[in-house]
Amino acid sequence: MTIGPAESMDIPAIKRIANDTEMFDVDGAGFVDDVLAGIVDGSLHDHHFVVTEAADGAVIGAAYFAPEPFSDRMWNLYFIAVHPNRQGSGIGGALLDYVEHRLYAAGPDTAQVLIVETSSTDRYARTREFYPKQGYAEEARIRRFYGPDDDKVVYWKLLMA
Repeated sequence: MTIGPAESMDIPAIKRIANDTEMFDVDGAGFVDDVLAGIVDGSLHDHHFVVTEAADGAVIGAAYFAPEPFSDRMWNLYFIAVHPNRQGSGIGGALLDYVEHRLYAAGPDTAQVLIVETSSTDRYARTREFYPKQGYAEEARIRRFYGPDDDKVVYWKLLMA
């Protein structure tokens, strides 16, 4: 398994993972096109999309992170997903670790905190169990954010030593 920057040719696989994990429908996963295009053309120079590839080169996981606008050295992990057939095998943890190490290596003048947002629905219960195991604390809960019975849950982690 290898982890590295996503390339344009990874777009279909990332969209498929987003769709297969039911994070987004096919139309909702279109953000991948825009983000990777911006990364490639330099308009989103501080945004990063990374992928995990299996030994055969198949993309089995992806993550997207960028600075949180209007904040002081805070970053947001906007997207992280692992193909459903590979979940529970440590790939998500490896992806998150990779993201954290990239931000830590950027230094405290660039990155100090990483936040992650997710849903409060039962469908995301495993996700909400995952982040505390990775050292994240639940920092906030915004009621009814995604809908009447769907809160936004925000996790927080200090990246500095």
